[in-house]
Amino acid sequence: MAVVGNGILTVLKFIAFGISGSGAMFSEAIHSAADTGNQALLWVGIRRSQAVPSAVFPYGLGVERFFFALLSAIGIFVLGCGFTLYHGVHMLMDPHLADPGWIDYTVLGISFVIDGVILKKAIGIVNQKRGKQGFVAYLRSSSDPTLLAVLAEDGIACLGVLIALGGILLAKATSSHYPDAIATLMIAGLLGAIAVWIGWKNRTLLLGPGLAPARQAEVVAFLEQQPTVESIKVARSRLLGADRYRLHVEVDWDGRVLGDAQAEWVESQSALLDTAEGRATFAREFGERMTEAVGDEVDRLEVLMRERFPELSHLELESE
Repeated sequence: MAVVGNGILTVLKFIAFGISGSGAMFSEAIHSAADTGNQALLWVGIRRSQAVPSAVFPYGLGVERFFFALLSAIGIFVLGCGFTLYHGVHMLMDPHLADPGWIDYTVLGISFVIDGVILKKAIGIVNQKRGKQGFVAYLRSSSDPTLLAVLAEDGIACLGVLIALGGILLAKATSSHYPDAIATLMIAGLLGAIAVWIGWKNRTLLLGPGLAPARQAEVVAFLEQQPTVESIKVARSRLLGADRYRLHVEVDWDGRVLGDAQAEWVESQSALLDTAEGRATFAREFGERMTEAVGDEVDRLEVLMRERFPELSHLELESE
């Protein structure tokens, strides 16, 4: 939806710029062109990140989403900010007065409506995902760069339309090229700022941050509440994709609880303890049963943890 909407806006804005010569309209056309290309990159990143794990990439390709989002940020900075900044400076150095008409206002109105619809939809998705978490806090902690990019780009797009409209109206009212040029430079600044923010966010995600400290503490507390767990010695997590984490935990099992579960079987095998051969057989079988008990407990905990913490896509519970 975002790609199609911005593609239509790109064509309309370039037509309006060709008729009126407005620098602010040119900036908006470049802005929409950059958004179209960048959101196409985000779509490619989403598709590639859904590839199934393989021998070469056992944890899948979830980070592809971050890589293509980073390329998107570079595109916004170079194409969106760079071209718009160049055009704004050129307007100041080689001024010409634009002749905006009804087509400019119509295109800006259509742009505001389309970008507003996309922005509203993105905000609705954020509200569904964030739960009780604050809106800004969710944006800071979210590991879904696609949603963040669409939200940021279309938020800036709506603001850019208002700036462009203000520049065009002031330029016409004052018969001066300066409002149009200044609006162009302001749009360039907005594009540069959002590109830097998206780029930095995806740089962080590519480095593979762990779970939020509070969330990881909740995971550890859940494990330590289990009767078979004595303590958690090590807990490490790493981001594998949008809202997908790998968790490695070293567990100190409570041997007394695991041993108590074998009490009835031990009692039934007491006759074996009378001979050396019987004791050897008992030791081997007891060791086998304890190993199986730990394995069964790991399986049980993994089921519970995936239900309680759905973002934990890869769990590794090891004995300390």
